Amino acid sequence: MSEIFISSTLLWGSPLPELFAAIKTAGLAGPELWAQQFFLEKYDVGEYRECAAEYGLSTLVHACSWDLNLCSANEGIRTASINEVIRSLELAKAIGAREVTVHPGHMTMVCWRDESAKLLHRSLETIADASRSLSVPVSLEIMEKARKEFVTSPGIMEEVTGDLKNRFQYTLDLAHCDSVSEMRAYHRQLRKSLSKLHISNRVGPQYHTPLPFGDYDYKALLPEILGWNVPMVVEGYDSTTTHEVFHRNVRFLQEQGGLQQ
Repeated sequence: MSEIFISSTLLWGSPLPELFAAIKTAGLAGPELWAQQFFLEKYDVGEYRECAAEYGLSTLVHACSWDLNLCSANEGIRTASINEVIRSLELAKAIGAREVTVHPGHMTMVCWRDESAKLLHRSLETIADASRSLSVPVSLEIMEKARKEFVTSPGIMEEVTGDLKNRFQYTLDLAHCDSVSEMRAYHRQLRKSLSKLHISNRVGPQYHTPLPFGDYDYKALLPEILGWNVPMVVEGYDSTTTHEVFHRNVRFLQEQGGLQQ
């Protein structure tokens, strides 16, 4: 059965022992640690490693992406974005994570598509070099079809990575797809280089709703994607003290046989 991880953002505000205990109790494989959360919460690398070892959980890392843009027309923003991704890679190395998810960046202006693709490629060259130097794999995420996003399909991802294509792995976010048929098509295109899925539901343009609530019927979809035999990460955000969104997703996965109860 596919490993199922969960985004640490669904346990926002939790101390590390509480976060790991909740993930272990749920029967999940581990967290996809949001690097920005680690830095904002001032988590400690030593404590993180101790908790991961105590609970026997694996870690994936999601690189910083808020307020960043790897293909910004503003050189200062672009440089800061590259540096924050590399900082995320260094964090992953320090805590023993398996890989780092990276958002590819978006257009500064919608009419600058070609210029953005060139700037992104240059940023990815630097990130690929850092990935190799640190021995930390990078998985680039296929983005949603929002106004300034343009790396929204496997074909466009192949275009912008170009000669760097084989230096990365790739993450398919099912909530970013516009139909189940598109999920299947993108999975077929990415199959050989796909490192994981991001899973959540959506309500129209609202992304990352709980699995049982949204446009997609995950009761029907889950058995199929479990059969793809790739790790998956449940995404979302929950900063409440009860973390009900976290528990709602876990209950659904347990009821549908994706997790042991």
